[in-house]
Amino acid sequence: MNSAEVVELSGGPGESRGLRKGPLVVAAAALLVVALAVGGVSAYRASRQPSSPPDGPWPLTGTFLVHLCGPPSPYDEQVSDETPTMEDICPWGAATAAQRREIERVLASHAETRAYRRLTPAQALAIARQDRRVGEMLDESLVSRAVYGGVLAPGDWRRVIGEVQRVPGVFHVESYRDDFWWGKADVAVLLCRADCEAGPADRQAVYDRLRALPAVDEIYFEDAEHAAAVMRHRHWWERPDFFPADRTPEAFHVRFAGTWDLAQVRQALADLPGVEKVVRHAHP
Repeated sequence: MNSAEVVELSGGPGESRGLRKGPLVVAAAALLVVALAVGGVSAYRASRQPSSPPDGPWPLTGTFLVHLCGPPSPYDEQVSDETPTMEDICPWGAATAAQRREIERVLASHAETRAYRRLTPAQALAIARQDRRVGEMLDESLVSRAVYGGVLAPGDWRRVIGEVQRVPGVFHVESYRDDFWWGKADVAVLLCRADCEAGPADRQAVYDRLRALPAVDEIYFEDAEHAAAVMRHRHWWERPDFFPADRTPEAFHVRFAGTWDLAQVRQALADLPGVEKVVRHAHP
């Protein structure tokens, strides 16, 4: 027996008992930590306070649409007050077959315009509706000239979109960064802005009603500052002052752990003041 073994085994009775109980003490401590953690989570989820938004990540990918020259559409007026008219950009009328081929060549030449394709009106509408300022005003007929679209990979989007915009036959290119909340929550409950009649008690009532829904895993509360930052991130090409916090609604964002139904969420909140709308978080 070497000296190290002698030192380990030569303690008195009290020390020997302590060595034999060591694993039990460690196991008991581990169980205590787990119990406290579970109890803390249970107590937190039973509390009347939602979570703050996660720190990130903030997506660097996005989606885009290419609207071609063609017959005027009511959507043209919704794009931007600073956008030139159809007559300014498309003086020779609708995009020709040759111009479409050139548009496809330019799209294919950039790594950023990943997975571009010809879109159905329904696919184009799903991308265009990411603009909450006009999204609900749109239907498939209003985006019928949004012929191309797809995914934007990280890169120099201004350069790429500027080049596509200058191709003859292109009326307008729009793009959006992916929503901050995709993958973090399933449903957004947008609340009235400061000028509506709802107050803190109404907001608490909305939270309590959400907390009572089945399969709720997490509820985040997003204040106006964070909501405005999300809008600025999505509408990356706009000036930041287009989305001031005092004009951006606060929101609850709900993540479910199991089966859930959007209609059920809307029905649960239908009679509560302070709710502006309930929307699904889903990639187009």
